[in-house]
Amino acid sequence: MSNVVPSSTAESDRALVARVAARDADALGDLYDRYGRMVFGVLRALLPNPEAAEEVIQDAFHALWRSASVYSESRGSVRTWLLAIARNAAIDWQRTKGRRARRESALDAAKDIRDPLAEELVERVALRSQVRAALEALPREQCEVLVLAYYGGLTQTEIATRTGAPLGTVKSRARLAMSQLRRTLAEEAP
Repeated sequence: MSNVVPSSTAESDRALVARVAARDADALGDLYDRYGRMVFGVLRALLPNPEAAEEVIQDAFHALWRSASVYSESRGSVRTWLLAIARNAAIDWQRTKGRRARRESALDAAKDIRDPLAEELVERVALRSQVRAALEALPREQCEVLVLAYYGGLTQTEIATRTGAPLGTVKSRARLAMSQLRRTLAEEAP
């Protein structure tokens, strides 16, 4: 799954990974602060309970610590790489501890351990996160126009009235914002 990361964040992420490869624990903490909630949310969707997600997120960041030196930006953003590490850690957990937990679970609870739509859920969470990050990277005025249009359901004329900006300015902001979003989202496409 791909993720949109503003270029300044992507550069910062790469610098943090380089610091982690040099065994800078503070850099690992910074990456955890930046992506811990998102990774936990994805793991929570893949695993049967929050305790498993907490265990696996520790495993994922420990794996990042061990393998930071092999990160290659040509294979994707740091966010994408970290999500792949977390996904693999979740699969490993399910193969080992998950098997034992499933055997110990009641049959009616077993269906909750593995969600066949988990991949789709993970992609939706990641896409929402991509769009949110791309919107946050836009200038405030452009972001406001898109939010009012797409989330508020307003027409460009209504946006002009609400913001006090001329209609032509609203149209230009919308066009520029959409163009930037397209570029940003395309940069992270697989």
